[in-house]
Amino acid sequence: METVGESIEWFKMKIRAIVITLIFLLPGCLSSDDDGPVFNGKDLEKMEVHKFTLEDQNQSSYSLTDDEGKVVVLAFVYTRCDDVCLLIANNLKNVKSYLTAEELSKVSFVSVTIDWRHDSPDVLKNWSENKGLDWPHLTGWGDQISETYEEYDIVPYDDETYQEIHLQPVYILDTNLKGRVVWSEYDWPVDLFLEDLRTVIDLR
Repeated sequence: METVGESIEWFKMKIRAIVITLIFLLPGCLSSDDDGPVFNGKDLEKMEVHKFTLEDQNQSSYSLTDDEGKVVVLAFVYTRCDDVCLLIANNLKNVKSYLTAEELSKVSFVSVTIDWRHDSPDVLKNWSENKGLDWPHLTGWGDQISETYEEYDIVPYDDETYQEIHLQPVYILDTNLKGRVVWSEYDWPVDLFLEDLRTVIDLR
């Protein structure tokens, strides 16, 4: 017959076995939550972004907060650019064409000009219609546009000093308007960008 002492010892061994099992299992479970999604572009790790208010090509006010609750693809281009901007714009157009109707309902595309002196709402309207770019194209004046450039690390276009080779990042913001991914290369792979966009769409 099993003694009381043997029963206690058996119980202690069982508890130790359970504790050892948890030690091995819990780190794996916790790390999967902490690691978060894996992106092809640069992970911004839920970066706080500037909530700007600018004017679109229809001379209507647009605030970034208008799209809170949606995933936002935010690009920086300008109409007098005939190389990099066209690649970015066409890439975005292609990305949009690959999204399903359900995905499109969850995403907003937005472009901000980096050539605010030239790109008036009328100029942006004509340019976007000619290129078939059916999303808001924004401009502004004074502090409202300069703060936007500064907060998003944008070098505004200047006829005298602007670099011939320049970075024009494209950001993907989540539904809480947190920066999740940025692509800084102008000719980024559409398929990899699309993967990142769908990853952000699927975030809970």
